[in-house]
Amino acid sequence: MLSKFFVCTIVATVLGTIGLMQLLEAWQRPAAALPYPLEAAWTDKEAAEPARNIVRWNTLTGEQPKLVGHRGEKAFMPEHSRASYWQAALEKADYIEPDLAMTKDGHLVVNHNEWLGSNTNVAEIKSLAHLRTNRTWTDNGQVVRKDNEWFIMDMTLEQIKQVRIRQDKQYKWRPQHFDGIFQVLTFEEYLQIVRNATIDAGGEFGVIPELKSPKLYNQGRSYSRFFEDRAILTMEHYGWAQVSAHVNRSAHADLDLQPLRELPEGVQLGPSAWQSFDLDTAEYLASHTRSVPVVALLGSLPWTFTPWGLDKLMQFASIVSPWKDFFVAGADPVFQANNVSWNATDIHKMGGFIPPHELVSEIHKRNMSVSPYTFYDSRQDMAYLCQTNTSVGGFCPADKADEFFYFFQQGVDFMFVENIVEASLLRSRYADRLEYRQ
Repeated sequence: MLSKFFVCTIVATVLGTIGLMQLLEAWQRPAAALPYPLEAAWTDKEAAEPARNIVRWNTLTGEQPKLVGHRGEKAFMPEHSRASYWQAALEKADYIEPDLAMTKDGHLVVNHNEWLGSNTNVAEIKSLAHLRTNRTWTDNGQVVRKDNEWFIMDMTLEQIKQVRIRQDKQYKWRPQHFDGIFQVLTFEEYLQIVRNATIDAGGEFGVIPELKSPKLYNQGRSYSRFFEDRAILTMEHYGWAQVSAHVNRSAHADLDLQPLRELPEGVQLGPSAWQSFDLDTAEYLASHTRSVPVVALLGSLPWTFTPWGLDKLMQFASIVSPWKDFFVAGADPVFQANNVSWNATDIHKMGGFIPPHELVSEIHKRNMSVSPYTFYDSRQDMAYLCQTNTSVGGFCPADKADEFFYFFQQGVDFMFVENIVEASLLRSRYADRLEYRQ
């Protein structure tokens, strides 16, 4: 186990002295009251026994929640960059997340948005100016329009490799001095990084690619699952997937993947998972790579927050990943705030919206894990409705410790996090409370 001095040295290096002092100060304050007492995690019989070193969490497996580095470690490095992924590995994230897009010439690349203007210097590259355009498309039932942007699907890999990644400048505390250094990576380069980190940094890091807007990227391709199959074959080559149903390999004869770096004796790859908001794609991935769990990302489909909806999801999803406020405010307020409509009669027939404090247990009842998104750096607003809307009742986290402890108590199995060091320290603090029953 790392000494407290060593841990504090790491944290001070990453957060800075002020950030460390603020975090330690927050830890000295008692967490705000949770909707259920912490002691509810133990039975009366266990309460009568002396404290033990074996800690059982409220997760589906009883193990501590896994931390997913959201776009790598974007709190300190430009997101989805080589440095961001390595930083996440050095901070011992359990999983390191890429978002997948596809270029005009069929290369899988990692970037959060379907466009590049938000987080790169593409606007400053004169040779790419002619690619600036407007697009409208449907994404998971929602119409999306984006004007005056450079879309990945309109650019070749050679063009995209001219671009350099930047930090989001609205978050002033994120270091800006790495801007303009790192290229947009291919999916293969991401997998190589995680494989190398597994060998060189000593950890079984999980890969968890999200397929963004698959119907958009499949437009104009030779068949309607080109994007998905391209990702499957790449994951298969790097040892993170086994194909379990027919994949059109002949359509991907141009997929020129690099030789693998051999794993040393005793070293094995970490776990893998797929994720997508497109539930049709999620189901396809589940049926074609049965050894790889699928994460159903949820945010804008009301039926998925009903008992009937969870019954449908359990037919293909191993993990359910809703926006975190569904566990705090609940489905009704979240959908209203985001102008998502629903048919009240239909929702009633489906069993009604599951109350926020019952959502984890209902998902667990169906043998699915829970992975809320996204838990931000403590210097960033937590983005809960209750922070600005007093009509949203119930628990409302006062700070990051309150937030994390609430979700730990609920029993979430995975968490998409930014600032992995903070998240790891809070997880350790909660584990101490479980162990010593304070």
